[in-house]
Amino acid sequence: MLRLTRLLDRPPTADERARALRLRLTYDERVKTRLAAMSVDGTAVAILLDDAKRGSVLRDGALLAGDDDALAIVEAAPQPVARISADAPLVLLRATYHLANRHVPAQLALDHLLIERDPVLEAMLRGLGAGVDHVVAPFDPEGGAYVGHSAGHSAGHGGHHPHAHGDADDADSASLGEQLSIAAHARRAPSS
Repeated sequence: MLRLTRLLDRPPTADERARALRLRLTYDERVKTRLAAMSVDGTAVAILLDDAKRGSVLRDGALLAGDDDALAIVEAAPQPVARISADAPLVLLRATYHLANRHVPAQLALDHLLIERDPVLEAMLRGLGAGVDHVVAPFDPEGGAYVGHSAGHSAGHGGHHPHAHGDADDADSASLGEQLSIAAHARRAPSS
């Protein structure tokens, strides 16, 4: 079994892309630091990343290195997801706000969102006037403070809010969902 032990913080070169294995992984697989998987060509691999990577996500296109100069490129595998859309931009914005408030990983596009399927969240979104369709698609949600949590684990509100009362620097580096949360919390914060 080929061992992949390092995440390289750069995109692959053309030569590396040509010789690298391709690992097609679901979102839940890409949040694990320890995983046995099969490459697209059938090579057995073990992903054994440093515990410092715990809580992070292997992004689509991430480059892993390991034994004997082996390389693998991570691809977001198609998986069952819910596609959230709306006829009016404000409805989609409200849906995004409510998902961000619950720390739900979401992949953002101009005209829709993708989330992991969750009947409770889907009912809430329909109640807000959004359309919900079940599709199979690669899922590569926004990175940010809450990556590594699936919708099933984070639908309840609570816990730590690292950006709850952040300043402008926090907002500049935050994902869209985090920016919405920062703005909402700032409106509620007592003025000094």
